[in-house]
Amino acid sequence: MTSLPSRAAVALNLIPLILLALEVNVISSFRPSLVSHITKTAHHPFGPLYHRGTRLASSIDNTGGSSAPLPFFAAPASFNASPPSSSSTPQSSTVTLRLPLGTLFDGRDYIFVTYTNVRGYEWGVKEVNILVEDLMDAALGSLGGELREAGVAPPNPTTTQQQTLTTDFELSQIVLVPTSDWDAASLGLGNRYDVYDGQQRLVTLNLLLAALRDSFQSEADGTAGGGKRAVALAATANEISSMLKPTKVRKDNVLRITLRKRDNVLLEKILSPRSESPDEEKEEQVIAIGSEGETPTAYLSKLTPKERNELLSPLSLANARIFENFLHISDRLSLLSTRERLRLLDYIVERVHLLVCIPETSRIARNIVMSQGRKGMDNEAIDDFKGLVCFRYTLEEQDMYQTFDRWDSLAAEPSIATLGDNSLQSAEQTITPVGRDIIAAACLLRSSAALRTKIRSGGGDEVYEWERWLRHVLWLQNQKLAEGQPAKGGGSMQTSWQGQDFFSQEIEPASLALYRFRTGHWDEFNFLAAKSKMGDDQNRSARVRVNLNFLKDIIASAGSAKESEILVLELLLRAEEHAAAGDDALLSRYLDDFLPLIERWSLWMALSRPSPMQRHARVFSLLDAMADVDSVASFEHSSGYDDMETLKECMNNYKFGATASGKRLAAAILNRMNAHLMMKDGTEVPDDQEPAVDAILPEKLPKGSDWDQHWTEEQHEEWIHCLGNLVLISKNCARGGKRGGKKEVDSTSWEAKLKVYKKETWPLTHELNDLSMWSVDAVSDRQKLLVSLLELIWKK
Repeated sequence: MTSLPSRAAVALNLIPLILLALEVNVISSFRPSLVSHITKTAHHPFGPLYHRGTRLASSIDNTGGSSAPLPFFAAPASFNASPPSSSSTPQSSTVTLRLPLGTLFDGRDYIFVTYTNVRGYEWGVKEVNILVEDLMDAALGSLGGELREAGVAPPNPTTTQQQTLTTDFELSQIVLVPTSDWDAASLGLGNRYDVYDGQQRLVTLNLLLAALRDSFQSEADGTAGGGKRAVALAATANEISSMLKPTKVRKDNVLRITLRKRDNVLLEKILSPRSESPDEEKEEQVIAIGSEGETPTAYLSKLTPKERNELLSPLSLANARIFENFLHISDRLSLLSTRERLRLLDYIVERVHLLVCIPETSRIARNIVMSQGRKGMDNEAIDDFKGLVCFRYTLEEQDMYQTFDRWDSLAAEPSIATLGDNSLQSAEQTITPVGRDIIAAACLLRSSAALRTKIRSGGGDEVYEWERWLRHVLWLQNQKLAEGQPAKGGGSMQTSWQGQDFFSQEIEPASLALYRFRTGHWDEFNFLAAKSKMGDDQNRSARVRVNLNFLKDIIASAGSAKESEILVLELLLRAEEHAAAGDDALLSRYLDDFLPLIERWSLWMALSRPSPMQRHARVFSLLDAMADVDSVASFEHSSGYDDMETLKECMNNYKFGATASGKRLAAAILNRMNAHLMMKDGTEVPDDQEPAVDAILPEKLPKGSDWDQHWTEEQHEEWIHCLGNLVLISKNCARGGKRGGKKEVDSTSWEAKLKVYKKETWPLTHELNDLSMWSVDAVSDRQKLLVSLLELIWKK
């Protein structure tokens, strides 16, 4: 029998492992980048996203590729890549360090890239000036502007000034995500990080240092006779150059920070110490700045307005911002003396600190940033998904940026102009701005419909479900192409369906449809336009508009009916598709059969307030029926969801007048009922009014009034919040006193109420004029009338 090893032998065997662990801990305390370099091959930088969606990934064939960098939140480039082995050892914790800028910009331990960050460089002169002025105030204090002549000793600073000059400047936190593309063989020891938060500050700091470098270099070049002063100034310029472009013997060059390719044109030239001759090894030289040996500041500052326009016109907006900000910083530094600029440089290098946070994955990075409220509207889950669609799942670089630009145009805040405004033009067609929130909502609704699952919003994790949706649609469309069938929106010559197609065929149509629905721009739908066949049928067109208006109002007013928007968007997209194809038969099925059914189900959700599971089950079952339009009749009868008695009971028991949301729900229902009566009488239904709800019986009965004589406290409590006691009035017809700054109807008597109701065109409001008094019998009869209208309008 083999004997067990002794405790001493085990302890001796563990000593090397313990020493190695201690060594790694010591290294991590001082140079965490070395630990990252040591363990870089032991973990995958893309985190949990890599594992998600592999079931679909194995079925998607990526036949092409691009040399463009991939977003840090994306999966690996190959659609059918296998997950990392179980032996991989991921980074175990988030590293947070407080580092001075001199340490952060020393050597190649921290090389930054932002070309996978969907947010570009957006700071203007205003933001840059605030940062530069703060740094100057902190570095120079009240001495700024006094050291004008070289060789003149500065006055002795006071205690306050000394304190100002030695106080650290905290430039807040930056969040970095490690990449895996650092080639130690060609670049030497170092690390490259994707900047998840801090891009604006890091780029601006690089511009500031570049302007300082050029100021010292120009002064050295202009010093007559050279001498020690010129040598010292040139050495200072070279020191700054090594921070912006850290060089290593026998290793390739690398810049401190690199943006996306099209945004990096001017920044790359500015961060280089002098204009250099074109690199013959590069595939293309995008632009040349200045003559060889000339500093960027010297060249850019002497450009005429015409030359500036010629330089910037082919470049992106980020390049224009970099150009303007760099010149502004250079002009600001020109007002300082040599001694002041040296003092500013020393302060930036030694006293400016950043809190450097390096989380394990991009998912953790997003949670850190969002939990601190740092980015807010600047970067959200929809922006990460934008990066996936534009860069990860689009192969050609030109298509990447074209899709990126189209997304930006779509995500712009909508103007007050109508959707037909042609103010935003792309190379192919007009892009209608709808806003980023609409795009996010459309993606949430469409992914829920496609995956048949509830997707939570607001936590940032929805991007993973959106990628599942993206990969699912890509797989379906590429399967069609593989079988010789045309893909959605594709021509006969199309060979692959990519992210750009997903945007143009899925995201853009859904976002436009959702925006039109939420804003009530019904004429912008092709199936409702005046030139369409439905537009010619005025009665049918009016009915569909009434249906859609009711759905818009009820979804906005009742949180329990919000899932209905999944069905509405599905119906609108199908209606647009069949209208474009001229398929009137299918269009009629959706509008005549499914639209009223969605109305009734939405009302059931709003009134009965079922659980989220019940609501999603109903929505998904109807989505299945919409995929097979011939089953709608049998489906409606067998679903068990058409119990009119349940709706009646809910309407009788619902306390509409007790809450603001209940009053909004009552306004939606009463508006729909009044519209039904107006269509029945042949009266035109206005769809641009926003009526208010008035409680006929006031919430408080004035003592000695008519109300007090006809109503007991028990009767008042029983009927005050029912739908029968609520009535629609136009907002501009409200009269009487104010409460909380809002006009209200005079409630002192029934006669005062009638003065307002007589002016209304709403049938259910106008008919109250026939009553001599609002009594218990009157409100009871009106409640029965509204319940009967409920059954009449939403019957099977």
